[in-house]
Parts: sequence; C-alpha cells; structure tokens
Amino acid sequence: MSWSSVLPGTLALALMWVVPGYAVLRLLGAARAARAGRGPAVTSGLAGALAVGYELVGLPWTFWSFLGGMLVAVAVAAGVGRLLRTTSDPSGVTVAGERRLGAAERGWLAVTWVLGGGVLGAAMMTGMGRADQPPQAWDAVFHLNALWFVRETGNSSSFGGLAPMYADNLAPFYPAVWHGIVAVAPGFPGVTEAANASSVVIGSVIWIAGLVALARVVWPARALPTVMVPVLAASFVTFPAVAVSMLAVWPFALSVACLPGTIALLVATLRGVLSWRMHLALATGLTWAVAGVVLAHASGLFSLVLLALPLVSVLVGRQLRRTARLGRPWLALGAGTALVVAVLGTLVFLLNFPPVRSIMDYERGGQDSYLPGLGSLSIDHPLIYVYKVTSVNLAVTLLVWLGVALTLRWRHARWLVVSLVAAVALTLLAAGPPENPARILAGFWYTQASRINQLAIVPAVLLAAGAAGWLSRTVAARLGVRLEAAAALVVVAVVVLTSGLRWTSQVQVMASTYTTYPIAWGTILEPEEIEMIDRAGDVLPPDAVVLGEAVAGSPYLLHRAGVEVVFPQLSPIPGSPERTLLQQRFSDWETDPSVCQAVRDLGVTHVYADSLTFEDELNAKWEETTQGLYLIEPAEGEGWTKVDEGGHASLWEFTACEE
Repeated sequence: MSWSSVLPGTLALALMWVVPGYAVLRLLGAARAARAGRGPAVTSGLAGALAVGYELVGLPWTFWSFLGGMLVAVAVAAGVGRLLRTTSDPSGVTVAGERRLGAAERGWLAVTWVLGGGVLGAAMMTGMGRADQPPQAWDAVFHLNALWFVRETGNSSSFGGLAPMYADNLAPFYPAVWHGIVAVAPGFPGVTEAANASSVVIGSVIWIAGLVALARVVWPARALPTVMVPVLAASFVTFPAVAVSMLAVWPFALSVACLPGTIALLVATLRGVLSWRMHLALATGLTWAVAGVVLAHASGLFSLVLLALPLVSVLVGRQLRRTARLGRPWLALGAGTALVVAVLGTLVFLLNFPPVRSIMDYERGGQDSYLPGLGSLSIDHPLIYVYKVTSVNLAVTLLVWLGVALTLRWRHARWLVVSLVAAVALTLLAAGPPENPARILAGFWYTQASRINQLAIVPAVLLAAGAAGWLSRTVAARLGVRLEAAAALVVVAVVVLTSGLRWTSQVQVMASTYTTYPIAWGTILEPEEIEMIDRAGDVLPPDAVVLGEAVAGSPYLLHRAGVEVVFPQLSPIPGSPERTLLQQRFSDWETDPSVCQAVRDLGVTHVYADSLTFEDELNAKWEETTQGLYLIEPAEGEGWTKVDEGGHASLWEFTACEE
C-alpha cells in the first residue's frame, strides 16, 4: 500500500492530535504564540481521561465518541474562559513576553518546517517502505495487536483496556493514550498503516511543533532561534527514528514528543506577573498537558521532572519571592512548604506504585566503560544495536556546545544547560558499568540508555538553536549581508555537514526493523510470509484459533487478518498454565495427554509452523522459553493438513487432539 493512499488518514490523525488541545488552550486564553505546539499534550491528556470515563460508564471508544468528548472539553474550556474572563485577556497574548512573529518570520518558519519535518518524514517513510509494511520489533508486535483489540472491543482505558493482550487473565495498568487515538483515526484500513503513519505524525508534527513552542518562550523576543528549530531537530536520529523503529515504543515516543510543548506551557503558566484568573486558566491547560505526558507513558512524569525541575525551581522561586516582597511573606513560606511536601509525597507514592516499580526493577546490562556511550552521544549515534556510522551530527553537537557557552555567558535560560547535563549523566549511567550504585536513578526509564538519550535532545535542540541564531547574526555582521541570507547560509551548512539532515542514518535505522533483511535482532517475517498472513483471513475458517511460536510470526495473524491466535504478544502470558505448557511441550503432543488437553481447552484448530532457524541467512528470532513450538515439523496425515505456505512458514489444520 502506497503512502499516498493513507495521506488523508495521516492528515486526519495530525488534526486529531493538534486541534482539540489547541482549541482548549485558545479558549482558556493561552498565549497566541505556538499554541499548536502545546495542543497535542492537552489532547492526549483529555483522550486518556475520556477513555477511562467511557469504560466506567460503558460507552464504546470510537472516532465519534472521541470527537464528541473533545467537543465537550472545548465547550467546557469556553465556559471556564468566559467565567474567568481570560479568553480575550490581552495579557494572555504576551504571557511569556512573546513578540508575535511577523508575516515574513512566519513564512521562514514554514520553510524550515517543510525542510526539516519533510526530510524527517520522507526518510522515515523510505525506511519503512510501504505504508502497510509490518515492523518487526518485540514491542511492535504488542502495540499492533493492542491497536486491533481497541478497535474490536471499543475499550481504550489505561486501567485494564488492554486486558485481551493478557488473555483477560490480567487487567493491568498500561498507558493506552497512543493506542486510543491511533486506533480510531479514520482513513486507515488496517492498524499497521495507522501505526506507521503515527510515527510520521509524532516526528514531523507533534515533536517539531512542541520544540517550536518551547523556543518561543525561551527566546520570546527573538524569532531566529525558533526558525532554526525544525532543521536542527531533524538532524537527530536518536528521536524519533530510534523510538519508533528499533525500540518500537510508540507510547513512550508520544510522551517524549509532548514534553517540549508541555514545558512551554509550564513557562507560560508560571512566568510573568499575571492575574490570578490567568494563572488559573493556564494552570488548567497545563494540568491536561501534564496528564497527557504521564498517561502516554508512566515514565513521562520522571522525564518531565528531569527536564523541567531546574526551570520550575527558578520560576516558582521568583513567584514566591515576589509574593514575599509584596508584603505576604507567610503566604510565600506556606506555599513553598506545601509545594515541597506535595512533590515529595507524590514521589513516595509513585516509587511504591506497582507500574513504576516494575519499570525500576527491570534489569539490564551495561558496558565496562562510559567512553563508548560518550562517543555515541557526541555524534548522535544510536545507543542500541550495531549500526554502521553512515553520517554524524558533529556539526550540531558543536552548536550545542556553543549554545551552552553562550547561555552561561548571557545568563539566560541556564536551566537548559542543567537539564542537558542531567539527561546526559543519566544516559551514561544507563550505558555504563552495571555495578555503579547511582545507576538506580536510570531505573525510571528501564535503565535503557537509548530511551534516556531521547530526553537530552530537547535541551540540545534549544541550545543549538540559540547558537545558530547568534552565528547567523555574527555572519551577517562580518559579511555585511542581510540577516535572512546569513541564516539561510547557516541552514545550508547544517544540511551539508549532516549529510542531508542524516538522511542515510535515518533511513538505515527505520529500515532495520522494516525492510532490511535480516531484521535487526532477528527476523520474524519474510516477505512471502507476510503475504501468507495477509490472505489467512480468506484461507482459514472464521472460528480458527491458531497456535504458533510467537517469535516466528503467529501474532501478526491477529491484527493483519483478524484471525484469533493463542499468543497475541511475544512475552509470556501470566496466569495461563495451558499456554505455558504448549510453549514448552507442544512437540510432545503424541506422547503427553496433557498437551492435547491444553489444545482442547484453548480451542486450537490450526498451527503456524516456521522452519527458519537462527543459524540461517535471515537469522530468525529465537526464544529459549518456547522450545515446544520451535521448529515444528508437521507432515500430511495423522491429524495434520496443510492449508497454506509462504517462505519458511506454513499454516496447518490440526485435528490430532480432537476427542
């Protein structure tokens, strides 16, 4: 399926994420500048809350219920803005001191956005191949089937909505905001196309819009850094390419993409002398944005704390000091004490919250030295898998270092430096020696360097943008040319020195889990096997239940063909002894009666077999806990009838266990 055929759906998905949140902020009276960049986080927060509420009252989650809920939220925002008289409050326009961009400046921003966002999106689509090309990563299998279940059940609640992924044996908390929005987006015939399109929307729209919004409040009186942001953001491979391909962690990617816009809204809410009405109105929007970051992924709260704590400390400190100077010292002291107690109490609660504990308890290895991680950070080389160094980002790294120096010299936005240092330090802790006791601090992100590194891109892009603006002005002064010409020269230099905004690296990373065989970390499906799975809905009977080794590709039958499978994900399903038995001993079905009993209990009618081995040229994925399903060798007769085949895989009707 071509990308042009899903263009309407992609545009609709982008509008679904941007417009509702934008409208809510507009009616609350938020600053005019870059509202669109803050909107996706607000939309995500509203969607997460609506999904939970709909599940409680029995209302199905569909596109129309999503749209209806958003219209109600917009109407409520209009009522709040009218009640507080903030919708048209002039102070909202310059809440963070923004100078509204002129027509020419908006035009240049559009050009750089088309360049940066366009190259980023095109590289991602090139690496993915077709719009319906299935990603072959561990987490991708889970999320694609989760999308299918949301469509089928109409339940997108983060509190148990994805229970079908666990055979309804468990109803755990699992952040389902991304699943909810993507599953009901119109214009996509299948969930694969919707998920792939969401990668482009997250990277080219939500991510860049958020960074633009943040740049507007970091440099409220200067347009040039904001104009530079889209190009600089597109030069990084770490995010979004790694997040939505090799890691395939779309919920986490959404959380990260919403961070810059949320921080921008935080600045707008806390900075400047505003009326209590305006503070309250903006705080309402900020609450939904924070909810969006956290509901998108639980670690989003810690990501927000990591990047925004230095900023919040400065802004809150200024407000409390201002309150004390106005003759209310006890109010300032009480508010400050209450804030510290609230933060500490929240952290204690979260550290004992089971989903957070499961994240922190995840064990992961590291390297003997911090130098490899430091080297990868310097050139923006992925901190996961072994990729060829096809291009580096050293030019932008130099801009980041220059931005650090200028920020410290100007004593402006120094919180960006603190945030960058903190993110880099945690990244190195995760990538370095496991015996370091301080490594536990990286546990909020599964102790995975390639996740934490994504957070460092936020301050890095902002610092590089400030340096690029300064460099443009310096070049203009030295060469005696117009500032626009100097800025264009800097943009061209960035594009050239990063080998076309890292085009080759972007494509390589995306393709490594989509179209480059063997697939990174092991191949699940060959092209011929994808074709066999896609026609399985017509080949198999409607009541078919397929048993097969998950890492061999059987879970793809669910979301691509609508065929029920025993294993909808690659991870073991707790609370299901029948599934555990079949994973370990199905190959003993002729001699072990308990195997056939498990087959009958689960209603298995067909078996998915795959003869591709780990030693073959394509390097199949291999899982030591599923040896009972590994390399099944069925033959015609004795309860086995071949139904279809493709590549190394085949589908068989299995009747040997019928009573």
